[in-house]
Formats: sequence, C-alpha cells, structure tokens
Amino acid sequence: ALHAGGGPPEMVTAARGTLAGAQTPDGRVPYLPERPETGWPTALALAAWLPDPDFTDQAARAAAWLLGHPGKAWPGDKNGIFGHDTSLAGWNWIEGTHSWVEPTAQVMLALSALPAPPEPALAEGARLLVDRQLPGGGWNYGNTRVFRNILLPIPECTGHALAALAGRAEPETVAASLAYLAGPDCASPTPLAAAWRAFGLGAWGRADAAVLGNLAVTLARQERHGPYDTALVAQLLAAAASRGRFSAIVARSAHA
Repeated sequence: ALHAGGGPPEMVTAARGTLAGAQTPDGRVPYLPERPETGWPTALALAAWLPDPDFTDQAARAAAWLLGHPGKAWPGDKNGIFGHDTSLAGWNWIEGTHSWVEPTAQVMLALSALPAPPEPALAEGARLLVDRQLPGGGWNYGNTRVFRNILLPIPECTGHALAALAGRAEPETVAASLAYLAGPDCASPTPLAAAWRAFGLGAWGRADAAVLGNLAVTLARQERHGPYDTALVAQLLAAAASRGRFSAIVARSAHA
C-alpha cells in the first residue's frame, strides 16, 4: 500500500526487510514462526518484494515454495457432497489442505507479476476459480454447493477471483459475476467489500467513479466508528492508490 501510494521509500524498504527476516530457508513466510504450515502470507510477501530488485532472491525463493506447495487435490466425484472439481489444485491457507478461492487468487496475482510467470500452474488456478464460480455468479470462500444446497456469493471473494482471472477467462464466462460485483448487493462501504470490489472490477476496466469513490467513503467511516486495523486500511489504500489495478501494486514503476 505504501509503495503504490508513494510512501517514504525508506519505510517501504524497511518493511520489505522485515518480511525478508521472517522468510524461512525453504522460501515460505509463515504467519507464525512456530507454525510453519501457516504459509499463506508468502504470496503477500512475494507481492511486496516484486517491485524492488534488491529483493529478487527472496521473491524467487517465495515463488518456488508456492509452486511446490499447491492445495491438496483428489479425484472428483460427481455424486459427492461437494459441487466443485476436487481434482483441480490451486492454493490454500494451511499447507497440506484443500485449495480455496482467496489464497488461490492471491498467489495467482503475485505469480502473474513475475518476469516469467509459471503459466501451467496459473492456468490450472484459473480453471479452479472458474469451476468454483457459483451458478448465478460470484464466489464465496470456495464451495458452490454442499449436498443439494447452493451457497451464496461474498463480495470480497468475488473481487479476489475476478482480479486473478483478468486476462485468463473470457468476459462472457464471468459476466454474471461482474454484474453481481457491480450491483447494489456489493456496494456496502465496508473495508474488504469496498477494496476487493475495486480490485475485481478494476481488473476488467470497470472500476468507475462510484466504485472508487466508495473507497473514500469507507475510509471516512473511521471518523464515526473508530480506526480499522492495519490490514484493512492497507487494502483500502492500495485499492485507492492503484485505482483498482492490482497489477500497479506489484509493478516496478508503481512507486514512481
């Protein structure tokens, strides 16, 4: 967020250095050092390192770890309790578990910004996200149905998936999801919904003035309701500074 918004370069570099200090020898960046299986922050660290050539080694090791640790997959069963294809591998929150929408999207957004993106892994991640799309449009955390019950979409999950699928899915494939995210059900001025609505629509060139203006409205609500935590503020600021273009956050030219 600081990088995309033109924050003090020394502060951005120091933060990247802190992330580097948390990286383990195998390349992952765990949420807690005593719980190395919590490797999901690795994608976020990779996104933070990519714009700075001084962190090329850290970025390369993080990317290698992510590519070597996809989500758990198993042969699909059309008559099973799940409505999605369990044979497709994306990425997960916890090492050794099933793939879900948000970690898959976050890894795809980071890996896509590499100088040589790993296309086979990204293509499978895209297939997984399309497969997890709900019949009426949108995404939740990653289940379409359980037994006979179709589940409901969530704005921030939908934004994640659409941001990751830009350039990897045809517009008609995600048309219902774009309509859902642009519609009134997702216009709530809350941090995650506002930020990822901007990222999801921005990736498809649809972050209009109302969508971007909602970021400012959401930030201003702190004056009434109290401050958001750092992660929420960061996502809002990153979305606002990039005008909903996640690619600008991980680009070498973003700070300038």
